[in-house]
Amino acid sequence: MRTIVLSSSLIAFSVACGYAKLLLFPYLFYVELFTVAVFLSGLLAGLAWGVWIGAVARLIFSVANPYGPPHPWILVAQILGAALVGGIGGLARPWLLYAPETPRSAGARVPILLACGLVATLLYDGLTNIAQGIAYRSFTVSIALGILPAVQHLASNLVIFALVGNFAVPWLRQHPMAARHAG
Repeated sequence: MRTIVLSSSLIAFSVACGYAKLLLFPYLFYVELFTVAVFLSGLLAGLAWGVWIGAVARLIFSVANPYGPPHPWILVAQILGAALVGGIGGLARPWLLYAPETPRSAGARVPILLACGLVATLLYDGLTNIAQGIAYRSFTVSIALGILPAVQHLASNLVIFALVGNFAVPWLRQHPMAARHAG
């Protein structure tokens, strides 16, 4: 029951982070907090629940988007991409939540967080760009028009994963769900 309540809370948190972008970064189009929120949710809840949290949070956020829902192919890619991001958080759990804490831990966490942010963003952007190519029947145009936004999204996510992730991981280590599964 605790995991269900936790996952519901993390879904709501991730969706709220998605909407926070509209307030925090209204003119920075490819800067967002949704991805790191889903990643951290997977980190805390584990692999399977991270996949679930990412998929459901993205479904809610995309369908209830004030700009309107995306094309069905793009929606599927967004849901799959967010599920993978949550899964990456779950896979990173042993290295980020259970590694011994030392004075150099923050420095050791950053490369792991950067690698996770890189893989998560490349997978998500790759899937959505492919889906746009399918939906609009032009892979060439979709990829050409998606390169610059993908680079901007990647750069901002790397900074966000390094800063927010490095701040959040020590705090998440103290959560009872992290301690309960440490053994």
